[in-house]
Amino acid sequence: MERFPCGGPTLVPVEGEIDIATADAMRELILLAAERSLRGCVVVDLSRVGFFDASGVRALLTAYRVLTAQGRHMVLAEPSAPARRTLDALRIHDLIDVYPIVEMALAHFPGGVDDRSLPGGD
Repeated sequence: MERFPCGGPTLVPVEGEIDIATADAMRELILLAAERSLRGCVVVDLSRVGFFDASGVRALLTAYRVLTAQGRHMVLAEPSAPARRTLDALRIHDLIDVYPIVEMALAHFPGGVDDRSLPGGD
């Protein structure tokens, strides 16, 4: 049973290099998508991340804390090899659920995906 009611997930795709120069933008993308959505759960798709350092982890943890304080649930999905190495080294899976593929994360939450919450979405 989920700690928070969901009503379906909001999918937030992240791509490119996530480092000290881009980590805050990733955090803001996640928080903006959650804010624009009426859904209680956020699935962060890390499958197209080419580089991921500890700055990215800091940004994810900040987003996780903000969303949890709002009564929302955040999970990570399909981390690329670079993201997976960093997440595993820092044992992020002990705090945030990490799904091996996006479809598994989306299937975990009933109600269908809401991608209209993304910047530029309808």
